[in-house]
Amino acid sequence: MKISASISTDILAIVALCSTICLAKRNPVINNEKNKMYISVSVVTIILLILEIFTILMDLSTNNKLVVFHRIANIIGFSLSPVVPFIFLMFYDNNEKRTFNKCLLAIPLFINTLICILSYSTGWIFFVDGQNHYLRGNIFMLPTIVSTFYFILIMIVFKRNTDEYQIDNRKLLVLIFFMPILGAIFQIIFKDLLLIWGCMAISLLLYYILLRELQFKYDIQTGIKNRVAFEKEMEQYSKDDKNAAIVVLDINNLKKNNDNHGHKAGDEIIFYTAKIIQESFATLGKAFRIGGDEFCIICEEITKESVDRGLEKLTNLLANLNEKRTIKIEIAYGYAFYIKNESESIYAIFTQADKAMYEHKARLKGCYGRRIND
Repeated sequence: MKISASISTDILAIVALCSTICLAKRNPVINNEKNKMYISVSVVTIILLILEIFTILMDLSTNNKLVVFHRIANIIGFSLSPVVPFIFLMFYDNNEKRTFNKCLLAIPLFINTLICILSYSTGWIFFVDGQNHYLRGNIFMLPTIVSTFYFILIMIVFKRNTDEYQIDNRKLLVLIFFMPILGAIFQIIFKDLLLIWGCMAISLLLYYILLRELQFKYDIQTGIKNRVAFEKEMEQYSKDDKNAAIVVLDINNLKKNNDNHGHKAGDEIIFYTAKIIQESFATLGKAFRIGGDEFCIICEEITKESVDRGLEKLTNLLANLNEKRTIKIEIAYGYAFYIKNESESIYAIFTQADKAMYEHKARLKGCYGRRIND
């Protein structure tokens, strides 16, 4: 009865994950990178669920001709177990804020895979005897320990990269990634329970729902946060006792480029502008797209020198990009500082930064002294 229940649960989990994969392919979640990561992790989890069903059925038979297949299925299953959290970790510990060395992180994964392969004959992780009976090995816990290690690192990365998620979302993410660990603990204590990959499937479903919710806060075209997220951030600053720098940026001649080269060229300009802005201020503040050609960065508790350093990096990245482009990108910017209890409202500071941006735009166009609309 327990066996049939486990198989039924795994099949339901496979169907659910296949459904979310189809939805993710039809409508990408937030951006292409997150979408690829979600699909990759879901596919690996489906493979593990299929292997779990296969090993359950293998274990019911005493046919010694199935021993080789039974062992190979376990090797693949135990080897792939830490791959799911490893993919998550590699994605979220991004290049701009690299917390851990990528090569060093892969070492436990390779060691686990090697020991799993050697277990075919040594029985270190598992053993399938001549009568096709499955038994746990002396270091059966290794794949679970490696997986837990990666899940813990994921939580550290989430805590470090605080700008991507609000506090409530970070708490939910911790719960989502803790669920497979909890399933592993129960499966270790109660040998007849097979919970790990069922729990992982539930975690992925919850994660998909969270990504869909976050999608309302992101601009699909650029992958950075949108006007809705910007307004919420501004509202939060108006309530908190935090100082901030407001940097407003605008793309020059976007309408002209759209008219002369087509909207596809204009979309490309917007995309590369967002990419450069995000890269320039990755460690300094949060980037938002607040209009068709307008962006804003909110930097918490930052000095003028740091803002200037970010803008200098932006200028250099833009110059390097324009060397390779026929259609040049030009960005005007301005900034102002919000000091709690000393400044006007943060919205007034935004207006000051916006005015400074238009003054810079006028200087770039050689018509300083009048407002430029594009």
